[in-house]
Amino acid sequence: MAEKDKEKTTENSVPPKFTLERLRQDCLQIFGVTTSTFDGAASGLDGKFTIDEIKTRIKEWQEKPIKLKGGKK
Repeated sequence: MAEKDKEKTTENSVPPKFTLERLRQDCLQIFGVTTSTFDGAASGLDGKFTIDEIKTRIKEWQEKPIKLKGGKK
């Protein structure tokens, strides 16, 4: 019975948030990206984030088209 209560608590609990510095420390293990990729994706962010929020941010950043000087893609 206690295990079922734990599962309910876990399902309903809010995911933990971490500072960008803390997520960056283990970005290769957590997100499978280098610190330079993490830095690019997290550029302009401030505050604390869940792992899922940063995963989404990294994916979106990686899928952005590259803009070259002169307006060419």
